[in-house]
Amino acid sequence: MSKKIDETNPYLDAKREWLERYGNYISQKRNWQIIAVLSAIISLICVIFLGYSTTQNKLIPYVIEVDKLGNTSKVGVVQNIDLKNPNVIKYSLNTFIYSWRSVWGDIEIQRKFIFDAYAYLEPNSKAFNFINEEYREKNPFKQVSKKNVRVKVKSIVPQNADTWQVEWEEETRNLKEEIISQITYRGFFQVKQIVPTTEEQILKNPLGIFIFDLNYAKIL
Repeated sequence: MSKKIDETNPYLDAKREWLERYGNYISQKRNWQIIAVLSAIISLICVIFLGYSTTQNKLIPYVIEVDKLGNTSKVGVVQNIDLKNPNVIKYSLNTFIYSWRSVWGDIEIQRKFIFDAYAYLEPNSKAFNFINEEYREKNPFKQVSKKNVRVKVKSIVPQNADTWQVEWEEETRNLKEEIISQITYRGFFQVKQIVPTTEEQILKNPLGIFIFDLNYAKIL
């Protein structure tokens, strides 16, 4: 008898109806709240990771090779450049020797030559210290007021995996452009590749070819 009364109890009926109508809604709302909180956490993690990534950016230098007409013939990442490719070494050695040995009648041009030469020297290497000492003994800024030296590289030949023989001619003229001397030199240069990772390094030495030891002498 009491069971029948309970089944028809208006309060229980109202509670049952309320649960049926709003219980599902409350459950869905709670689920959406959980999803929203998780989404916010994931978004925060992504923002933090993105912020960290932007502080860790690395510059990847590319080398573009063009033909005689100026058309692009090859594009490559510096890391993929093969040191066995003689053109890579020849270009770097030619630029270094020209910048190192040239003397021009202009202070600013001479300063640029010196900076360009140092760009191809491995810091604190034997070659670096050798050039430092030579610049101290033969200050190129003092020579500018006395003479000009024109440099012409004649040959660049590999000796082994990292050593190259270079011959070049130096023509010295006075300020009246009269030839004082013409001397041919032979030098041996040891090189390595250090891939540039900063914008400054890319601008100074894009191929990352560095000289770490050298010696040279006049050819009699």
